[in-house]
Amino acid sequence: MGSESSGDIGLLEAVAIEVGLIVGAGLFALTGVATDLAGPAVPVSYVVAFGVVALGLVPTAVLGAAYPTVAGNYRYPREFVSPHVAYLAAWGLTVSMFGGGLPLYALSFGGYVETLTGVTPQLTAVLALTFFFGVNLLGIRPAARVQLALFATLVASLLTFVLLGLPAVDPGTFRPLFTTGATGVVTGAAVLYFVCLGANFIVDLGGDVRAATVTIPRSFLVSIPLALALYALVAFVAVGTVGPAALAGESLALPAEAVLPAPLVAVFVVGGALFATATTLNAVFMIAPKYLAALAADDVFPAVLARENDRWGTPHWGLTVVYAVTAASVLSPLPFDQLGSLLGFGGIFLIVPVMLAAVRFVRERPDVHADSSVPLSPRAVVAVAALGVPANVALFALLGANDAGVLGVWLAAMVAGEAYYLVRRRHLARRGRTMGGVPLDDDRDDRAVDDELARGGGTDASGTRASE
Repeated sequence: MGSESSGDIGLLEAVAIEVGLIVGAGLFALTGVATDLAGPAVPVSYVVAFGVVALGLVPTAVLGAAYPTVAGNYRYPREFVSPHVAYLAAWGLTVSMFGGGLPLYALSFGGYVETLTGVTPQLTAVLALTFFFGVNLLGIRPAARVQLALFATLVASLLTFVLLGLPAVDPGTFRPLFTTGATGVVTGAAVLYFVCLGANFIVDLGGDVRAATVTIPRSFLVSIPLALALYALVAFVAVGTVGPAALAGESLALPAEAVLPAPLVAVFVVGGALFATATTLNAVFMIAPKYLAALAADDVFPAVLARENDRWGTPHWGLTVVYAVTAASVLSPLPFDQLGSLLGFGGIFLIVPVMLAAVRFVRERPDVHADSSVPLSPRAVVAVAALGVPANVALFALLGANDAGVLGVWLAAMVAGEAYYLVRRRHLARRGRTMGGVPLDDDRDDRAVDDELARGGGTDASGTRASE
């Protein structure tokens, strides 16, 4: 575990990662899908989705401020709920990400390149995966710098679309607003939920974030309002310029062609659509190996997945697994229009144990919570979780009712993952070993020592603290 003080990710990089995860392929690939469900009220679906996401971010911020660590969305439930539940949540996300998220982002990237060059989306998708695999193999710092550059271009492109498109919006397009009823709006929010959720995953890089106990909560306060404003404004312009019927099931290239001058359409596709999917791909490559490494460190997965490259300090085998499985998914005959739903199941399922972990944390370790940088009372944390858990369950049920076939595939993968877990646990028991890992309090103690060393202290050969 690295020191908080010497982390490679500062506040600006953390915001770039979070916004890159949020404003990704979902905005460009799923806005049309959500419009088909919510009609002209799709901007409201974005607001609903962000509202539910915000409920989940409060407990995440509380835990991230107290225990910055790698793969926090796995380790927090492992510590405060149950190792078995934590594994199932991480496994569900893995299935959704490798089978839905990364292929969706990569194929969306390829689809936009196809509009410019005619190259097949699958080829471009694999090339994009290869590029970001290589960048992340070189280390977290180069990956964070690439993310920052992509983020700046992305925001500039989206603002150009909004500012030039607002004068062309027809207010009559939004009358009546709720053509599909409340159910359509909320179901649209369920489809959009995971792509709004991205900021949550910064806690999985906690060990690489500089001054993480303060930086993580602050980054949420910047990234969430920024991403919500971008999403709502882009959706408002898209629907208001071409109408919900034309936008349903289409990408944002359609309204871009309607409102932007021809030269700027290419800029929007490259700087907006391509860079949005690129920021998400890069951020997922930064985060996904952390889960594999954490599970390997706990003896759930083979230890090789936690092994790091001697030169760059990166989990090269974990990165290779992420790359290989995703490339195989891209080349398989997966139904593109259902990848978003597959992604949503794992994202929603992951958040509930994290909320429960936050409740257990503030009740069992009030002294640690009192020292954190998130000034929320334990009662407030419990209240947010009490709202967030049923809201997430409701979104999961709506998404499942809307895509029962994809839910069946996801559940089948969950059963397979459960079978693997039971077999692995029995195998370790026969060898006199159990699944488990470093407690979060040990991480916290190590970080305190690291911070003291960074201020000029030290230890002698026996590990005893030396005077400054």
